[in-house]
Amino acid sequence: QLDDAETQLTTLLAKGPRNGEGWLLRGVLAMQRSDYAEAAFAFETARHCGADPRRARMGMGMAAIGQGRAEGAWMDFLDVLENHPDDAEALHWLLRAGTLLERWEPLADYLTRFVLRNPGDLSVRYALAGVLTRLGRREAAHREYETIRLLNPDFEGLNDLARALTDGGPCVPQKAG
Repeated sequence: QLDDAETQLTTLLAKGPRNGEGWLLRGVLAMQRSDYAEAAFAFETARHCGADPRRARMGMGMAAIGQGRAEGAWMDFLDVLENHPDDAEALHWLLRAGTLLERWEPLADYLTRFVLRNPGDLSVRYALAGVLTRLGRREAAHREYETIRLLNPDFEGLNDLARALTDGGPCVPQKAG
């Protein structure tokens, strides 16, 4: 019922054009329609109209990914992580942007710091192992693999990671978050 939602948002924003939450919803609606330029505009407007800064910045980053602007997305997700260092969703999206940009070293740093604060987050450990493999740090990647295997031997993708470590091929899992 996207058309009904659009009608309601148009009415809401006509009555209160500085309604940050309304602009956030406009951005979400635009994302659902794959209109990333409109989404970027809506999330930026939401940010300037007092909407939740994290939600607005996350939306801006997701819209940037949709527009093929990985550098802008990288900066948006870094901004979220600066204020919310344990935000797994922001880290997941930073991983996506960083993979597009092939920023393996900074990704390894962010993922490592996250795992140090959140040692039980196996999906981030998995992503870290993949990034470390990509960097050629097989020993460190293998330690992450062993930790995951000990904590959850049935973890999805663990066999793929084992193969990547054994075969020496790159493995950049996208499972974080």
